[in-house]
Amino acid sequence: MLTALFQNITILISSTVLYHFITRNLRGKPNARSVVNGLLLGATAILTMLTPFQFEKGVFYDTRSVVIGITGFFGTPLTTVIATAIAVGFRVARGGAGMIAGVLSILSAALVASAGRRVRHRYREFSSHHPLSPIWGTWLLGIIIHAMVVLSQFALPRELWQALLPPLLLPYLGIFPLAFSLICLLFLDNENIERTTNELAESEARYRSLFENHHTTMLIIDPGDGSIIDANPAAVAFYGWDRAKMKTMRVSDINTLQPDDVKIRIAQAASNENNVFYFKHRRASAPPIDVEVYSGPITIHGKKLVFSIVHDNSRRVKAEQELTQLTETLEQQVRSRTTDLEEQTWRLTELNKEYEAFVYSISHDLRAPLRAISGFSAILQDAVDSVEQSGQREESHHMIERIQANAVRMQKLIDDMLMLSRVSSRAINPQPIDLSAAAAEAFKNACEGELDRKFDFFVEPGLHAVADSDLVQILLANLLPNAIKFTRKREVARIELGAISRAGKKMFFIRDNGAGFDVAMAENRIFAPFQRFNENPEFEGTGIGLSIVKRVVARHGGTVSVDSVPGEGTTFYFSFNEGR
Repeated sequence: MLTALFQNITILISSTVLYHFITRNLRGKPNARSVVNGLLLGATAILTMLTPFQFEKGVFYDTRSVVIGITGFFGTPLTTVIATAIAVGFRVARGGAGMIAGVLSILSAALVASAGRRVRHRYREFSSHHPLSPIWGTWLLGIIIHAMVVLSQFALPRELWQALLPPLLLPYLGIFPLAFSLICLLFLDNENIERTTNELAESEARYRSLFENHHTTMLIIDPGDGSIIDANPAAVAFYGWDRAKMKTMRVSDINTLQPDDVKIRIAQAASNENNVFYFKHRRASAPPIDVEVYSGPITIHGKKLVFSIVHDNSRRVKAEQELTQLTETLEQQVRSRTTDLEEQTWRLTELNKEYEAFVYSISHDLRAPLRAISGFSAILQDAVDSVEQSGQREESHHMIERIQANAVRMQKLIDDMLMLSRVSSRAINPQPIDLSAAAAEAFKNACEGELDRKFDFFVEPGLHAVADSDLVQILLANLLPNAIKFTRKREVARIELGAISRAGKKMFFIRDNGAGFDVAMAENRIFAPFQRFNENPEFEGTGIGLSIVKRVVARHGGTVSVDSVPGEGTTFYFSFNEGR
């Protein structure tokens, strides 16, 4: 019995080797591989039945159940059907009392193993995470297969199975499941090797396809001596040498750096110390070109190499050079423009100083003769009062009054010019101010000479702004007297200070019901110096007041505008931002 068992095991191992040989050589031909393997395993089952351990004629036992189990567990359905049919046909041909039991043993082994194959495919992920599961799984399947073989013996005559079962239990439930499990492990190991080999072959094929078909220049370099192991067609087109020539060259042959520097760069790429490089590379029939190289280590057939991807960087280098030149040109232009602006600023500063000196001289030089005119006209008036002729006295009084009125107007003009100059040149100090209180005080001062008039003056309470207090007083001292002056013909002069919101911005306003003027006719001259838009002699003025108002608002970074209707009144709008 032991001799037959060892013969069967030898046959099984030999068949396993042949099975894997056929599988490898018929890769890509699944139908042919299934048929050939089915024939091989069917023949193996016949060989095991030709070397059985026999109890009596027609009743013999062998390892055909292991062969058919392996077939069902690892073969395709076609392989299983072919091997099972061959084994069943041979067993039927042998005949004898154990024929039915033998056929049932073959069929039950094929069915149980096929079911096991389906379970194995379904739980393949589980097996990959549990290394011991293939061992106990195949051993358990071997026990089930051979338990079915033992049960098949009940198809023998009663006296035979009663005599055969006790000696069959040990080999069929102990030795055969173990042998089945060991052979399954050989098959599984071979499957893993084949799977790894296929994956490696596919990976190499993908890499080779990528390397050969990619339009980017690629090189494989030996870091030991810098020799070029391989170059793809894109590299051949880029450098101009054929592939055979490039495979005889070194990187130092195409790199314009010194060989020692090239060796250092290759070592950096091989150790992943640096992966991006900027070089100039030589070409076969063209001048050296700027390139950007991405390099890193790879392993091919156990040898460490350097894989490099080379990009044409000449356009970017040229663009950077042009940008540098443009930047230098712009910087030169900025320096030149800055020099021009500084010179213009200096000239403007000097002109402003001359302007201030001129205004100061004008105002002080004119005041002396004005005082003289005013004083002598007063003396002349006293002298005229002593003249007896009444007709001559009235005419003289009229002339003297005109002299004095013009002297007063000249004095006011000089004061306004000085005020405009001071507003433009003095430093400002923005602070929170109570605009309502400031307006009330300014209105009170402006009304001191208007005791015989009626005013309806309204100030919206709680108006606050951040501005220079002195400049705000000057602004109010020009706008409020204007409102008082141009409402002189009204029985009740209505003057209002308030605030509104325009485009999210707070705007203050001073509104009156005075004479008004045509804004369209005034156009952009409203706030220009020495411009008057109401020629009525009853409304005296120098034409500088609104220029002072605009200058005050501009110094605060604000805006000023006006709405006016002739005969109905005027509204001035103004705002304050940060001071300048």
